Amino acid sequence: MEKWSKATEKLTREQAYPGAMMKSFDGKYGMMSARSESGITIVGVKIEKYMPVPTDEVVAKFSSIDEMIQAGWAID
Repeated sequence: MEKWSKATEKLTREQAYPGAMMKSFDGKYGMMSARSESGITIVGVKIEKYMPVPTDEVVAKFSSIDEMIQAGWAID
């Protein structure tokens, strides 16, 4: 499996927050909608008036930031 650069992993750990755009190695994009002790949720996005807007579709859920990065997701 591919890995993100150390710099991208560090940036993701430090700056991924609810509302941040995320990307995965398999070409998916999403927006982080939650990051708390109970886990991380990434939802789908749609484009409205040239801006990404979150949808209600959950595209990924993780128990930790490390699990999310290991699964191929990082801040965009």
